[in-house]
Amino acid sequence: MELKLQNIVFPNAEELMDYQDLFYKAGQSVYDKEEGYLAFARYSSCNFATYLNAFSYKKWKKYTKVEKVYLKLKIEGKFKLVVSGYHRLEQSFKRVTLLCKEYDLSESQEIQIEIPKNKETLVGFELQMFTECKVHGGGYYGEVAENELNEVCLSIATTTYKKEEYIRRNVQTIKDELLDIDDMVSENLYLHIVDNDEGRSLRREEFEGGHVYYHPNKNVGGSGGFTRGMIESIRQQPKATHVLLMDDDIMVLPESIRKTYMLLLLLKEKYKGYIISGAMLRYEQMDVFHEDVGFIGADGGQNPSKKDFSKAFDQIVDMADMLQKEEAKTKKADSYAGWWFCCIPVAMIEENGYALPLFVRGDDTEFSLRNHAQFITMNGICVWHMGFTLKFSYFMEYYQVFRNLLIAEACNPGSKRRARIWKRFKGLFLSEILRFNYNACDTILDAVRDYLKGPAFIEQEKCQERLKKMSKKNAVMRDLSEFEDYGLDVDSVYKEDVRIFKDTLLYRLTFNGQILWPRRLLRKGPAVVAHDWFCNPQRQCLMDSVIAVNPYEGTAQIRKLDKKRFWKVVRKYAKVMGMYRKLHRQVDQEYYDKRKYLTSYEFWAKYLELEKYQ
Repeated sequence: MELKLQNIVFPNAEELMDYQDLFYKAGQSVYDKEEGYLAFARYSSCNFATYLNAFSYKKWKKYTKVEKVYLKLKIEGKFKLVVSGYHRLEQSFKRVTLLCKEYDLSESQEIQIEIPKNKETLVGFELQMFTECKVHGGGYYGEVAENELNEVCLSIATTTYKKEEYIRRNVQTIKDELLDIDDMVSENLYLHIVDNDEGRSLRREEFEGGHVYYHPNKNVGGSGGFTRGMIESIRQQPKATHVLLMDDDIMVLPESIRKTYMLLLLLKEKYKGYIISGAMLRYEQMDVFHEDVGFIGADGGQNPSKKDFSKAFDQIVDMADMLQKEEAKTKKADSYAGWWFCCIPVAMIEENGYALPLFVRGDDTEFSLRNHAQFITMNGICVWHMGFTLKFSYFMEYYQVFRNLLIAEACNPGSKRRARIWKRFKGLFLSEILRFNYNACDTILDAVRDYLKGPAFIEQEKCQERLKKMSKKNAVMRDLSEFEDYGLDVDSVYKEDVRIFKDTLLYRLTFNGQILWPRRLLRKGPAVVAHDWFCNPQRQCLMDSVIAVNPYEGTAQIRKLDKKRFWKVVRKYAKVMGMYRKLHRQVDQEYYDKRKYLTSYEFWAKYLELEKYQ
């Protein structure tokens, strides 16, 4: 039988109109949104070998039971069709022409060609127009034996908290482009909306009906919301075979969900236990690739597995960049899939449990570590998500991430992983205290202190209370207009100054003027520094103050050197580290012994008060 594996997609959302290179690369063309076709001028050309429209030939052949592959296009005009394959060649790529054929179609017709067998990574097509042409749509199709299809019931679980605009738009998009279309996907696709906002600005009646379900939930963060979505997906009739976890503050691409379903339907037996991990592209710059699979690196940080470090912005427009992402290996030690778009087999949940009750951050990492997860990624399976730099907060990045990584490590001990995690956060502590960010230092130490309270601490449902308390230590950023008198060079925030040896020596000996250095010898500030992780030691060296700037949001905060506060933080550091050295082995064992209970249905039913929140 023949199945459509992938649609040719056009930029039908307003936000995407400025990023047509994700869809097609063309000269003289116009997309008619109302009629739904792409019109081309005479003697123009268009290349559809792009991130969202190229066909991942090698991966479809590797992971699925697909035999022959076809390209179908509904098109009119006189043109040449060129089908090519692409593979990576060092830092560039090699293009191999697979076939060429000319057509002269006086009216809109569907053409079909079989893709020749090949060993290329990606396959794409180009149109060369001899007259005005219109492309109405098309797709890649696969031939597979009917008795080879897998049983698939795909449940989407999205957790939301005060993101009404996003969730309403995404739900409507999924309804319009997937659920309301009468086909195999709509018959086997379900959507569960888990609302963590106990104020309930969303209402059940505006969503429910036709495979869509709304679930009021306690405010228990992402881990509690996604676990509720997993539970409801397993309880639904028919029971889900797979759960696709999606964040709320994203822009969804329905074709990514459809392609995920087709992959599941056709997966070979040996890959049925794999997680399908979609990429996060940045919402604020929609052709920039952030991550599809990450790993805990040598620096102890959570790093994208496919990052191209030769580029400041990892755009996904050029063929060489697309191939780098498509061919990069995802099987690394300590790898994880982020839960912005993460499709998990229900069998994995039933065998190894739900999320740990970590509230937010690190729950996806821990789940992947616990399950020794392996991943399938594919160009074009993605969502657009607001970049993490714009959402930076000390509570999230220093408290939640650090505490939760320590807990994840205790529950899933790995070789030298803990040492790497500690190396990172000790480095962050030092970086922050040297730029007078005493609240951030407190937050890092609070993460260790609360981790040492053991599993009983996270077993209690006090997430919202803790969030309010800890968030008071976040930076209070004010509009840059309030700092006009300082003449700030905002463009220099992320430019690292060349270090001077004498300054570097004094900087280290005096903890940047906080010990063994008279206040009268400090340079007058404030020095312009970044609000996030970026550190520029020379810029802040021996200054009496810094101004932390977020150039993306146009906000800033002045921080002054405070020797009393410095010593208070140093004493707290010594106390907390002493407690850690004394207690951590015992605490680790307590987490390890309790891990199965904390990820069980028995625990979560009680924690979520399922009988109450229906």
